[in-house]
Amino acid sequence: MDRTRAAGDPELEDFLHLYLANRGILLTPFHNMALMCPDTTERDVDTHTEVFAAALAELTG
Repeated sequence: MDRTRAAGDPELEDFLHLYLANRGILLTPFHNMALMCPDTTERDVDTHTEVFAAALAELTG
């Protein structure tokens, strides 16, 4: 097993994917990546950052 897989947290990944998907943001199924298409706007990036921060805030309570 490689180190990346060993360091993974499937429950956390599932939470983040579902949390963001329920708010209109789809993550790539690859670990440690946030891929954006060329049509992504600065507002799209800001929205991703805001929703991701909200997810982290909910996790850390």
